[in-house]
Amino acid sequence: MRQVIFMRRAYGGFGMLQQQRTKLHMTPQLQQAVKILQMPAPELRAFINQQLEDNPMLEQADWSTDTRKSTGSSRSSSDYDSLQHVAGQTETLEQHLLEQLNVDLDEKEEMKRIVRYLIGNLDASGYLSLDDQQLAVQLEVDQALVAQAFQILRKLEPAGVGARSLSECLKLQAERLPECHPLLMQLIEDFLEDVAASRIHKLKQRLKASEADITTAIAQLKSLQPRPGAAFQAGAPGYVLPDVIVRSAGEEGQFAVMLHDAAFPRLHINAEYEKLTLNVNRTEETGIFLHTRRSAAAFLIRCLEQRRATLLRVTRAIVEEQAAFFRFGPAQLRPMTLLDIADKLGLHESTISRAASGKFALTAWGTYELGFFFPTGFNKGLDDAISAESVKARLKELIRTEGESPYSDQQLADAFAQDGIPISRRTVTKYRESLGIASSIHRKR
Repeated sequence: MRQVIFMRRAYGGFGMLQQQRTKLHMTPQLQQAVKILQMPAPELRAFINQQLEDNPMLEQADWSTDTRKSTGSSRSSSDYDSLQHVAGQTETLEQHLLEQLNVDLDEKEEMKRIVRYLIGNLDASGYLSLDDQQLAVQLEVDQALVAQAFQILRKLEPAGVGARSLSECLKLQAERLPECHPLLMQLIEDFLEDVAASRIHKLKQRLKASEADITTAIAQLKSLQPRPGAAFQAGAPGYVLPDVIVRSAGEEGQFAVMLHDAAFPRLHINAEYEKLTLNVNRTEETGIFLHTRRSAAAFLIRCLEQRRATLLRVTRAIVEEQAAFFRFGPAQLRPMTLLDIADKLGLHESTISRAASGKFALTAWGTYELGFFFPTGFNKGLDDAISAESVKARLKELIRTEGESPYSDQQLADAFAQDGIPISRRTVTKYRESLGIASSIHRKR
């Protein structure tokens, strides 16, 4: 709580008023704690290495490889540092958008909070499937604020991010083109399927345009990015070191969650320097230096332990909520949001986002980023809730068994509806294309 003195115009003049206002102030220590929580393993290792170089009070407690020699220890040439073989982390779509929001935009904190929540729910392609009403209920704000937040999100780069459909994504990009072809918007709004099927003759009839104009417009359309988030996905597979390991506990349906020791540094304060600090005069230059360094070292150690505890809590909560995935595989992944885990643990969703960002879990079904366990989906909150990954798995199975007469996207949507899954034809088309499956016409050929 702060007392704020300001000038206000009243009764034709100005007066000095004093009010108390609540304002969150992040100290440098709190900023460092938040930063450490969000760091992925390779970045954390580099940060710790730098701290070990800068602060003589710090020593590594259990890493196999040390960055500096301390009294009574030596480094063997046969030491193997597994973290040096972990692929570096590229900037994610979420990080890219949050940086623009925090640095480039001058918005009120409440509005930034809503935009951050939207960013946290984007899928890998940069799309957001939740509607304004759902988001307003989850955030407990007016729907008008959510709509305003959407407008802010869609002004960020890359263009097209935050769209709810392919046509909307392409329109957002087309609006930013310096020279938009006169036919481009019409192609996006009404003729995407005809463009995909190369029905030039039909387009000539419907648009009353020449083949040359249509071909030029289609070329411009193809220059747009249907998946604006794809640029932030690694093009080549890399090796990652899992932060946590999830294994069957032996009992039916039970799982054990363990931290991967190689991914978590354990530090302690050097005993010799600790002893020297206790005996030195605090008012002398040497004493001031040692006490300052000791305080910094102790705080860093607390931050690292808090990071370990938070990640362990978050992962255990994820395992509890996504138990079907860990038992039966990705097809059983259920829709879940950051807020679900935040409410379960009594934490803020931003804390869950930071804890999950860039962290990986080793499971019986492979290694997954923790963000994978927060998919959007259908029938959320009901017993038959199903995630997008589960829908894709069912879609592949339906197409695999369709026989000589391929199902149209509408027929596939109807099949899902019969199973109690409300999915539109456009969504079926989007999922089919993301799986690299051709349309019914091309499958028939």
